[in-house]
Amino acid sequence: MKRIFLMRHSIPEKRDMPNEQIPLSEEGKALALSKSNVLSNVDRCFSSPYRRAVETAELIVDHPFIVEELHERTIGDAKEDFWLKQYEDYDFHNPGGESLNQVRTRMKMAVDSIVCQMEEGETALVVSHATAICAYLLSYCEIEVKDAVDKVRKISFHGKEILNGRFQPADGFEILFENDAFSDICIMN
Repeated sequence: MKRIFLMRHSIPEKRDMPNEQIPLSEEGKALALSKSNVLSNVDRCFSSPYRRAVETAELIVDHPFIVEELHERTIGDAKEDFWLKQYEDYDFHNPGGESLNQVRTRMKMAVDSIVCQMEEGETALVVSHATAICAYLLSYCEIEVKDAVDKVRKISFHGKEILNGRFQPADGFEILFENDAFSDICIMN
């Protein structure tokens, strides 16, 4: 069995700069450090190349491996609030942006590659982004929008409720793989 902790980056600063360069806030650094007591003993760590994800990973472990495909969804030219629309149509995308299905494919390839690199019995921390992680989970879980304004989702796996609420910074999922296949998921504690 292999275990992946698939975690959203911690709290970013509110800054007007390119999305991939936004750093963690001081509160975000403290939150990431609070996760290190549970996650510092993982065998491997992988991170999105975005600064806030790398900083989150570095506060938990010594040296994360950067995996380009773990980056957040490319939004493109958004002329409207499309958060609900993307869950009503997984192929919806803004001009120049990615759909949830495109992100799902990219994330699944990245996570499958990570699992294949792991030895039996190993654990890995994988730091990514909320939409990217939820897109990945669409391959295995049912995701129902409960409140589009507050971005509340219900995520279920084989009828078992995994999350019913907001996907907060530094939250994540513990995923088990048997014979390199996704076999179970729960909220990361």
